[in-house]
Amino acid sequence: MPENHRSEQASPFFSVVIPVHNKGPHIRRCLSSVLDQTCKDYEILIIDDASTDHSLSEIKEFTHRRIRLFRRYTPGPGGYAARNLGIKNARGQWIAFLDADDQWHAGHLEQMKNLALQYPQTSFMSCGWEKEIEGKKSPNPFYTRFHSQGNQCISLKDYLIAAVNNMLPVCTLVACVRKDSPLMDDLFPAETEAKRGGDIHTWLKIMCYHKKMAWSNHLGAVYHTDSCNMVTKSAETGTTLLQPKIYHQLAKNLRKDEKTLLTKYMNVRLKKSLVTSIRINQRKHKYRNSIYWKGDVINALKLFLWSLIPPSLLHFVYSKTRSKKHLP
Repeated sequence: MPENHRSEQASPFFSVVIPVHNKGPHIRRCLSSVLDQTCKDYEILIIDDASTDHSLSEIKEFTHRRIRLFRRYTPGPGGYAARNLGIKNARGQWIAFLDADDQWHAGHLEQMKNLALQYPQTSFMSCGWEKEIEGKKSPNPFYTRFHSQGNQCISLKDYLIAAVNNMLPVCTLVACVRKDSPLMDDLFPAETEAKRGGDIHTWLKIMCYHKKMAWSNHLGAVYHTDSCNMVTKSAETGTTLLQPKIYHQLAKNLRKDEKTLLTKYMNVRLKKSLVTSIRINQRKHKYRNSIYWKGDVINALKLFLWSLIPPSLLHFVYSKTRSKKHLP
């Protein structure tokens, strides 16, 4: 439910949706990076997702008229329900997403607005971002490989090729989706479908529907890996979003070559999910029935063989080696 309605514009270009669950130490950095944007054509929708720390008091220190605060009283995994609530109440032409423990560079929204004007037919946009580990920043692989080619339109085929090669062109903190996209009702998965990985699935769903995205060759954001209460460090993995029925929903309007690439990408995601479950010592692995064989037999066979090994043994090997190079 809304706490206030201070937004100064009835229909801004961007609605910035920020879910917050126990991110008190990071909120000032995040919100300041939005308020410092050179482009001022935006509103901010903060969704406090049942925080129990000092997050709410930190949020209320910001009294800017662009900010609208909403609260949920039951936290949802991954912030997915919070983002859906933000989308529902957004007034902007474009929805931009940012997590409460990350930050934008000052020119990010201005560059994204220019991109939207350059590609007026697009419904999905992204750009490069930086990952900070122990104070050292490095750009994401897609940016490193393609930024010299300038702004570009990425087809579904090229998106899947990049994703299969671990060069995903988008992440949550730089994703922008047009508000009038037919997918905006419950864009992110329901709480019963995923505790993690729902954002990656959402971008794939958008691409399979719209078949293209626009990409800007600027570094728009910083992803901080040392934040508190990170879903990526603790939430259990699952295969609900990797089940065959999900594949068929995504593939129903795809060409044969796109379907083959989608198959390979689903196995890549399954492999990463398996590796993560080993890292956090998850006791139950239910991957065998989610493996995609057609068009990707070799990788499917590797996944199948790994799925036969007891989880406790896999975690033992992982804990001893402290390296994923021996994992699938």
